[in-house]
Amino acid sequence: MDNERTCEGVVECTALVLAESCSELDGRLTLFGILDELRTSEVEGEGLSFVVYAKFEGCEHADGGERRARILTTDEEGEVLEESVEYSVWLSGEESPATIVAAFDIPADLELEETLLWVEAELDDETLAQTAIPLRERYNV
Repeated sequence: MDNERTCEGVVECTALVLAESCSELDGRLTLFGILDELRTSEVEGEGLSFVVYAKFEGCEHADGGERRARILTTDEEGEVLEESVEYSVWLSGEESPATIVAAFDIPADLELEETLLWVEAELDDETLAQTAIPLRERYNV
């Protein structure tokens, strides 16, 4: 009797990070201002701007080949507010993780009060990771 289980090539999103901005130099990405909440702009008519970094990694059995990845932002009811373009990513076992960075500009005309914004990382139309980030109204002290 064979007790070994056969792995079917698991792929996970091992990082889903929101930041104020990012920069790339010599193939290295730097995220600036990691966010744990979003604050509405003090400037009338300005929306919410941020970037999302996602890292996808496969186990040793993950087959190579092209896959499609994207990032979505949704409200609490699951309605898509904005989505990134689809990125072509290539995974080949655990040796070659794939990363994407998407910039978002949520329009100011949306009724965003004290609520949650959901950010989801999808690979081949399957949500692999999601996080909720609170939206706060910016105020003057």
